[in-house]
Amino acid sequence: MLFMFMKKYLFSILLAILPYVIFANYSTSMFPIINKSEEIVRLIEDDWGMEVVRMEYDILRTTKTTMRTLTNEYTYVVVAFGDFRFRDIDVKVYKNVYGEWQLVEKDADSSAIAAVSLTPTQTCEYLIEISAFSFESGYEVGHYGLIIAHE
Repeated sequence: MLFMFMKKYLFSILLAILPYVIFANYSTSMFPIINKSEEIVRLIEDDWGMEVVRMEYDILRTTKTTMRTLTNEYTYVVVAFGDFRFRDIDVKVYKNVYGEWQLVEKDADSSAIAAVSLTPTQTCEYLIEISAFSFESGYEVGHYGLIIAHE
């Protein structure tokens, strides 16, 4: 009888502390950025009728770059977004013209989601730059997501 009581008591304690154990490192978890990306993918696919062709996630303190060949057959959207730690994230898209990177589009908003739309005039390599412009108070790093979609 005492064993059953202790077992029940320990189980109750475990249930009470389990959320703290699971979410103790929530600020370093990928769940917030994954959840945010699900909302953005639904918007892109369901509302805008576009197809997601690339997704990436990483940690961001200052600036990261990635490259993608874009064709002149589509109009693209490039969406960069930060988790709850970001106040403002920016995205710029550059086109490779004879070995020189020329700015094609850039986000001008001040928010944790940055989006640009572009219709390439030619098929070539593009450089996408994601920048952490500012963080919420107490943070200096966070997870970002990048989604590239076309019509």
